[in-house]
Order: sequence, then C-alpha cells, then structure tokens
Amino acid sequence: MRNAGFTLIELLVTIAVMTIVATIAVPGFQGMMVSNRLAADYNVVLSGLNQARSEAIKRRENVRFRVTQSSSPWEYRITTADNNDISIRSGRGSQVSVTTTDITFDSLGRRANCTAGCDITVDHSGAGSHVLQVSTTGRIGKPTG
Repeated sequence: MRNAGFTLIELLVTIAVMTIVATIAVPGFQGMMVSNRLAADYNVVLSGLNQARSEAIKRRENVRFRVTQSSSPWEYRITTADNNDISIRSGRGSQVSVTTTDITFDSLGRRANCTAGCDITVDHSGAGSHVLQVSTTGRIGKPTG
C-alpha cells in the first residue's frame, strides 16, 4: 500500500524556498510602491495644472491654482477670479509633500503670475522628487536642462 502526500523534509524545503523568495521580493516591492505613490501624486498635480489652464481658457477669465501644505496631506484648489472653487484635490498620505505654490492662468492660458516661483516639486521622503515647471506661455512640463 502506497501513501500519498508530502514528507516532512519536502515540506521544510518548500517553506525554506518560499521564505528566501519572500525575503528577496519584499524590499523590491516596497520600493515599487513608494515609486508609484510619487508618480501618482505627480500626475494628480500635473492634471490639476492642466485643468486650471483649460478652465481659464474656457471661461475667458483668470483661474488660480494654489497648493497648500498646511495639513498633513497636501491640497490644491482651483478657483475663479471671484474665489469660487472649481476643483479641490488632496494627497493620500503624509509621505509625499508638494511645494506651496500660487499660479494664476489668464484667459489665454498664459501664466499671469507666480508668487513663489513657477517650479512645483513633488517630493517623497523615500523615493526622491519630481519637478513640474510652468512656463510664461502656460506650458506645463518637466524643466529642461
């Protein structure tokens, strides 16, 4: 009569191999998660800037894009010239910070002002940072150079 199943040695070898694979994979997975969080928040800020610019063109009036970091997750607001909110978004965690910025787009989509510079830095405590730049023509992208 033949018994079906695993021996104790086979089970221990399988557990040892799984432990080694998990030990190697977990740090890489955590790094990927941190990198994805930075990319996600960068894209949220980028889409907010593009929305503010397109709203300024569509409404034919000045539209303000303002990032604040007063509370733990950062927040941006898109408002019209008479301070009516168009959109409000905030970050999902305290690990990502965004430089406080106030940019106004005019009715042609151009940058009307920059009170604190026109570079916006999205920074993650463990994954580095990405920079967005708003040119005088209102073009939004990565800085050249």
